[in-house]
Amino acid sequence: MSISSHYNDEQQERLNKSIRLVIVLSCLFLVLLARLVYLQVIQAQLNIRLSQENGMQFHIIKAPRGLIFDRNGKVLTRNRPSYSIYVLPYKLKNRASVINNLCKIRDFENRPVFDSTELADLVHRAMWRRFDATRLKEDVSMEIVSIIEEHSMDLPGISVETESRREYVLGPSAFHVLGYMSEIPETQFDSLKKDGYHYGDMIGKAGIEKEYENILRGKDGQEYIEVNAYGKSLGPISTMPRIEPIAGNNIYLAIDIDLQKVACDSFPSSLKGAVVVLDLRSGEVLAMYSCPSVDANIFSQATSLRAKNWATVSLDPSQPLNNRATCGTYPPGSTFKLISGVAGLASGKLTPDSRMPMACRGAFRFGARTAHCWKLDGHGYLDLIGAEKMSCDIYFYQVGLRLGDELINQYAAVFNLGQPTGVDLPQERGGWLSGEMEYNKRFKARGWVWTKGLDMDLAIGQAQLMTPIQLANMVGALGNGTTLFHPFLLKEVRSGDGAVVEWKTPSAIRSLGFDSSLIVTMHKAMLEVTEAGGTGGRAQVQGIPVGGKTGSAQNPQGQKTHALYAGCAPVDSPTIAIAVVAENAGHGGTIAAPIAGAVFRYYFGNNPEGKKIARDYAALAEADKKGPKGKNKGSALQ
Repeated sequence: MSISSHYNDEQQERLNKSIRLVIVLSCLFLVLLARLVYLQVIQAQLNIRLSQENGMQFHIIKAPRGLIFDRNGKVLTRNRPSYSIYVLPYKLKNRASVINNLCKIRDFENRPVFDSTELADLVHRAMWRRFDATRLKEDVSMEIVSIIEEHSMDLPGISVETESRREYVLGPSAFHVLGYMSEIPETQFDSLKKDGYHYGDMIGKAGIEKEYENILRGKDGQEYIEVNAYGKSLGPISTMPRIEPIAGNNIYLAIDIDLQKVACDSFPSSLKGAVVVLDLRSGEVLAMYSCPSVDANIFSQATSLRAKNWATVSLDPSQPLNNRATCGTYPPGSTFKLISGVAGLASGKLTPDSRMPMACRGAFRFGARTAHCWKLDGHGYLDLIGAEKMSCDIYFYQVGLRLGDELINQYAAVFNLGQPTGVDLPQERGGWLSGEMEYNKRFKARGWVWTKGLDMDLAIGQAQLMTPIQLANMVGALGNGTTLFHPFLLKEVRSGDGAVVEWKTPSAIRSLGFDSSLIVTMHKAMLEVTEAGGTGGRAQVQGIPVGGKTGSAQNPQGQKTHALYAGCAPVDSPTIAIAVVAENAGHGGTIAAPIAGAVFRYYFGNNPEGKKIARDYAALAEADKKGPKGKNKGSALQ
């Protein structure tokens, strides 16, 4: 090999070494560049957060939720203090170590506070939302709070937050009115985040809590707090901006807490059904009870207990979560005979003295069908008022044939039956008004068609479906004689300092437009149902003229009929209306009327306005007895 060739080889080798060095340096530079991009671009949000919170921590100040009061200012729902344990995932330096330390904590009975498997799962899921605090344990005792605080150095990323939990004063008595609250499901959180909700927040899930969530919910505040190297709070930083929370507004309902208790206590716990009491002069809901019920306080318990109780009530075949007052649909039975009577009088096809061609002998034959009266030996010949009083089926079968379905439903629609009342609660059902058109549409797949004989069932309330609140509103409108109101629960909205923010004024669905003579006739019929030996005698109140109508509706799902009562008092100048439905309970006069009577008697014996009315009637009765010069001159109450 020549000298020049050897020299060239050395030159090439040095060049190759230089190229390799350049490649290595380039690779190192690219690694550094990639790391720089990773830190400053990909993890920029985290690093900025860490930089800003080196020695301080951003903290959400939860706004107090508004309280719920009854019409007299008595508390129905309030807040109680509670402590919860949270994890802030991005502050976890050693996840396994923190989980292990938490699992060592025991309560005063030496039981582990955390389940290791459940805790590991919670922390794992929390990592998907690294900057959102996730609740690990709720409603813990002060003893557990103290342990967490004492061992804060071993629990970086773990904090204790003071929260408030709902407390429902009436327990199960008002569950379906007030509703309950629950943690926002993770599947719904992203859609609610834009509205100011934070991860783990509670939200109204039913009743007033859901209907008026935006009023009750306040606006959270925020602050920065100083923390030590282990994340323990040292208090707010005065130089950093702080936004004060705005408490939610308080709600005052039309509900009377004492009347609500009476409605609950008077309804047998062994039965299913509902009671609705309205102020028929405005539509205010004075009481609403659905049975069976649930104690809403179970939804304010810790997660494990809440989940267990939820499973129990949601799987209960009696469906205690269902508000039967607004969502339970029932045949109205003989309570609908009031509408049949109104339809006959308003159309001119009946008068108060009208008698049907066939007397009641306990049965009525129409074509191939023999229809029976509830009184097997019959009522004989009756006029309209007598038929309402005795709830004679044979009389009203003939009314149905005389009027027909279209005319009857025309007047049922005046009372908005078969349609939601518009009460301010979620998920109200409308029921169903039967008739040839609706019946043929509904049962087309089965091949059923309307026949003239079904007019008979329609007239006695066995062919349609209604809710208890519709029945209460119907009898309330018939009681006041002029106006059908929208029932409502919200009476006032007030700020925390008591200033009135909003108030509800009564709103009418429609004016009835009936002659006063028709209303007088129906009032007399309703009065005789209760006061003159009719089927509603157990709803009587001494000294107060009570008008109403009982019903026993056939039930295809049970052997016994549904028991119903709808009434108002005082019937000549009424103030309250009531509807009672008891499922599979028997006769309305035996079961439903006594429940209504208990509510009426409490109202006129204990409610301030009711007591005044009772005193006025007592004074009139006393004056009536004395008459001119001490002589009896007949009733002054007629």
